[in-house]
Amino acid sequence: MLSEGAIQDILSKPAEQHPQKPVFQILGIKKIQTKGNDGAGNDRYRLVLSDGINLYTSAMLGTQLNDLVTSNQIDAKAVVQLDKYVCNTIQETRKVLIVLEVTVIKPGSEVPGRIGDPKNINENSSSGRQPQRNGTGASHCMSGSMMMSGGPVGGASRGAGLASATYGSHQPQVSKGDSTRPVHPIMSLTPYQNRWTIRARVTSKSNIRTWSNSKGEGRVFNVDLVDESGEIRATGFNDAVDKFYELLEVNKVFYISKCSLRTANKQYSSLKNDYEMYLNNDSIIELCSDPCNLPTIQYNFVQIGDLGNFNADSLVDVLGIVISCDDVTQITTRTTNRQVSKRDITLLDRSEKSVRATLWGDDAEKFDEHVGKNPVLALKGARVSEFGGRSLSILNSTNMRVNPMEVKEAYNLRGWYDNVGKNSNIESLSGQRSEGGAMGSNYMTFLQIKDENLGMGEKADYVTVKATVVYIKKDNCMYKACPSAECNKKVIEEGDGAYRCEKCNKTYPDFKYRLMLLTNLADFTGNQWVTCFQETAQVLLNTTADNLGQLKDSGDEQGFDQIFLHSNFKTYTFRIRAKMETYNDETRLKCTSVNVAPLDYKQESKRLIAEIKKLRML
Repeated sequence: MLSEGAIQDILSKPAEQHPQKPVFQILGIKKIQTKGNDGAGNDRYRLVLSDGINLYTSAMLGTQLNDLVTSNQIDAKAVVQLDKYVCNTIQETRKVLIVLEVTVIKPGSEVPGRIGDPKNINENSSSGRQPQRNGTGASHCMSGSMMMSGGPVGGASRGAGLASATYGSHQPQVSKGDSTRPVHPIMSLTPYQNRWTIRARVTSKSNIRTWSNSKGEGRVFNVDLVDESGEIRATGFNDAVDKFYELLEVNKVFYISKCSLRTANKQYSSLKNDYEMYLNNDSIIELCSDPCNLPTIQYNFVQIGDLGNFNADSLVDVLGIVISCDDVTQITTRTTNRQVSKRDITLLDRSEKSVRATLWGDDAEKFDEHVGKNPVLALKGARVSEFGGRSLSILNSTNMRVNPMEVKEAYNLRGWYDNVGKNSNIESLSGQRSEGGAMGSNYMTFLQIKDENLGMGEKADYVTVKATVVYIKKDNCMYKACPSAECNKKVIEEGDGAYRCEKCNKTYPDFKYRLMLLTNLADFTGNQWVTCFQETAQVLLNTTADNLGQLKDSGDEQGFDQIFLHSNFKTYTFRIRAKMETYNDETRLKCTSVNVAPLDYKQESKRLIAEIKKLRML
């Protein structure tokens, strides 16, 4: 059953002559635990492989396969087929075999014992060098506790962790462009070693971002790197931005060395690596001109129908067909008070479930070219949100690719949608109720708002309504507010020309006007009283609160009234917050406009056409 002589061929022959899908017996498994900066343990598994003639101790299981060990699918005595593997030179003559994909032919429980009489191979014999005799040398065999003894084996390593236990730390200096340059696999890197070089492909690169806090301000960017063994994120700050940002181009391969490693923050990265690489002034990055066949971006797609199993703020990889796309809107962020572009799209996959995903900034604006074409969208590292059930947010760190047809799953999804999916019954995980100030896709009428009892839950419901202004109350339409930028509290006139704000506990010589309009809006199903505060009120009145206040203070009643008259019977698109509130033992629906925009007849026509098409499909 075993591929006799395969180990010798792997160690002595070039990669293109390595045996395809060799069959080995696992004679030992050892868990090696490293600790990151946060003290958390990160497990890796080292293997003893046998081809019936030779056994080899410098083999490592890719961390993406760890669950095969923990679930006992791979155990001692098991016979396995290596569907995908790579053999990398770690020291001048030392090699490590990394298992990337594997098929279990027979579990250990079905194999009576060791197959054949394998001997430990000396990987230095082919090069004519003397075998190393130290604890990390290539001829050093694993301890007896790791070797097969009639049952499962294991045990955590001690000392410096995987780096020293498995790969050693010495690496010779090699001139640039040497195709024999020894490189470390990405998955072997830990903070406990610093003399290494990796050869990796850049799969994505973020924009340069600026940050500012109490410690100062600066710039930062990150890139995602991949080799045969796995992937890792590299981050550069300030000087590293100037030095490396233009050099690191997506899809190109580089030699990278002299970087520091820290425990990865999984809140911002979905890459399967316990560490993150940091670029500094001592880092060396060289373009690789040697021929190599490194993989591109690696995905771990989850079904849209399974998103409910993930906690909020989790990062996931999702593949879906874009079945609807909203227009670009502008919202003002609470943290920076800046306007940013936003666009909601809806994704569908084979689970016949759909989810709303939000694009921001340039991604939202540049998506116009794909509207109406139902492209396949691959997202790596999208954030799960609980707004409106389940939704996704595309972050600055998210890798987004449109129509990646070289990805097998994308090609299959395209075929499924064209032949089956577009006619399937779709269930939305995002529902019809979402929060936020921007216009959403969940259009409703005033009658639907009442019939569906919106606002009855603990949280308010948000809907979009196309409505016409019927009447605006002029009485008590504005008030005198605190003049400070951070406070809008109503002030108390103290009679001496001063105004006191109880919230700020300060007295000011002036005030600012704030609008609070009570408006009656109507659509073809009915009408509803809606409150509009400063920003939305100024849109309806087409004037500022200060200007309206001056007209009132100057006694220009005609000019004051004309503003309200000119505001009636105009149609807008409103984003409305609906919540049931109780006052004087009476519960009633309170609606507040959180955003308003003049009706865009072109986009409204497109929306109505899309609604008609949906009705025709029923």
